[in-house]
Amino acid sequence: MAQKKKRDAQESDLTLLSYEDGYARLQQVLEELENGDTRLEDSLALYALGTQLANHCAAKLEEAELTVRQWQGETETATFDGWRE
Repeated sequence: MAQKKKRDAQESDLTLLSYEDGYARLQQVLEELENGDTRLEDSLALYALGTQLANHCAAKLEEAELTVRQWQGETETATFDGWRE
């Protein structure tokens, strides 16, 4: 019960979710929607949550990209050739 309250609180304030947690929850939402056993009202709520989670994850990725660009400078481009060497 405490776990559900924590998850509900996090979903009501998505800013508390990390990218990984948001993405994992988005995957769960998609699975529930694809299952087809969900009532219409619940499906609409899940769809709305999924949209919010997708936007949250996109914002987190954009934030990470901006951080990397700041480290690189605006004119530099990082190459990935040989990055595992």
